[in-house]
Amino acid sequence: MLIEVRTDGKIKDSEQSSDEVKAVVHAALDRYGDRIRRIDVHLSDAIGHKMGHDDKCCMIEARRDGREPIVVTHQESTMQQAIHGAIHNLKKAVESALGKETTRNHLRDHH
Repeated sequence: MLIEVRTDGKIKDSEQSSDEVKAVVHAALDRYGDRIRRIDVHLSDAIGHKMGHDDKCCMIEARRDGREPIVVTHQESTMQQAIHGAIHNLKKAVESALGKETTRNHLRDHH
């Protein structure tokens, strides 16, 4: 499972923070590694260096072979909260999508 982290021009991108994001995403979604081929994490800051409420955004896109990508976003006042919120949303979305596919495949195989 390939994990890419991208930031807008307002986020200070360091090698360490990118590696940390990759590690957290990998730990959260490792069990789906055989069904997700790529994850793109996009970090953005709506108002740059100014403090603001819910101005940090994390959008995560999980790509699977032959399927529409699963995309979630989460906004918070800190980047760490936005990342963890988006990962939580993505886990729920992936579990839901894969559960529906498993049910559809099971029904198709038995009819």
